Amino acid sequence: MKVFSVSLLVLIFLNILNVNAGFLIPNLIAFTDNYINFLSEKNVSKDIKYGGSSSGTLDVFYNKKDTSNLKPVVIFVHGGAWIFGNKYEYSKIGSLLVREDYVGVLPNYVLFPRGSIDDMVDDLYKAIKWTYNNISKYGGNKNEIILTGHSAGAHIAALTAFKASLDIKNNGKTLGSLPKLKKLVLFNGPYDFDDYDPSRIFGYTDVESGLSERLVSILVNNKDVSPTDLLKKFKDGSVESLGAPVITLFAADKDQLVPHSSSNNLSKQIRRVSPSTTLNYVFSKGNNFDHFTLILGAISNNNELEQMFMDLCEM
Repeated sequence: MKVFSVSLLVLIFLNILNVNAGFLIPNLIAFTDNYINFLSEKNVSKDIKYGGSSSGTLDVFYNKKDTSNLKPVVIFVHGGAWIFGNKYEYSKIGSLLVREDYVGVLPNYVLFPRGSIDDMVDDLYKAIKWTYNNISKYGGNKNEIILTGHSAGAHIAALTAFKASLDIKNNGKTLGSLPKLKKLVLFNGPYDFDDYDPSRIFGYTDVESGLSERLVSILVNNKDVSPTDLLKKFKDGSVESLGAPVITLFAADKDQLVPHSSSNNLSKQIRRVSPSTTLNYVFSKGNNFDHFTLILGAISNNNELEQMFMDLCEM
C-alpha cells in the first residue's frame, strides 16, 4: 500500500512541476497576496467548524452590514492535487463574491495522506449541509447555493454531488440526499483518473490500461473515484437529477495538466444519462488559457478574468 501511495503522489507531483514550472512563481505571489487579503478582509467569518474531519473548517465571506436581504451563495472548493491547498489561498474569490452581492463559502477539507478521497467527499458533503442549515445567518439564500470547484476541487465537488444524488456508497455507506443545489460549476477538473496516467509523463497518450486509476483505487480502497465512470453504470435517460438542474463544465485547450477530454467525456455521460439536466460545456480555445489561467486571474485582481469567473457562475 505504501509503495503504491508514494509512487502515485510522486508521479502526480512531478507531473505538476514538469508541466507547470513556469507558473510556480505567479502562483506563489498570488497565494501570498491572498493570505494578506485573508488577514485584512473585514467581511468574513473565519475558521468555522462544520462538523467534518479535524481539517473541516470554512470561511464565510458576506456583507456584514446587510444580512437581512438574502443573497445567492457560492461554495468554492480549492484544488491542489488532493495533497495540498488551503482556503485562504483563494480568499480574493470570497472578497469578489461579496462585491458582486453574493455570499461566499470557502471550505477546507482533509487532504492526503491524512484522508482518502472518500474522506474528502465526506467533508465536502458536511460543508454543503452546514451551508444550507446556517447560511441565512450570514445573509445567504439557502435555496440558491451554487457549488463550484477548481481542479481537484472540481473533482471532489462532482463526486460529492453525484454520489449523494445517485445513492452511491461513500466510505461504506450512502450519504443521503443533499439539499438541491442551484448549479454545479466545475473548472478544469479531472473526472477520470486515466487523465493522470503515468505514461503521459513519458509522451504517450490515449492509454487504455488505466494504471493511474488502479493506483488511485488501491490508494483509497475504493473503485468509485471517477465521476465519469460512475455515470457509465447508468442506462440512457435513467437519471432525473445529478444534484443540480444546471451543470457547467469549463475546460481550456492549453491545459497540459488535465486534458480537455476529461470535461468533454464527462459532458457526454451527463447528456446520456440525464437529458433533463441543463449542461453548459465551455471550452476556451485560442485564448492561451491553461490549467490555472482563469482561477489565477480571479485571485489576482484581473478584472476581465474576475468577470469571466462570475459569468460562468451565473450561466
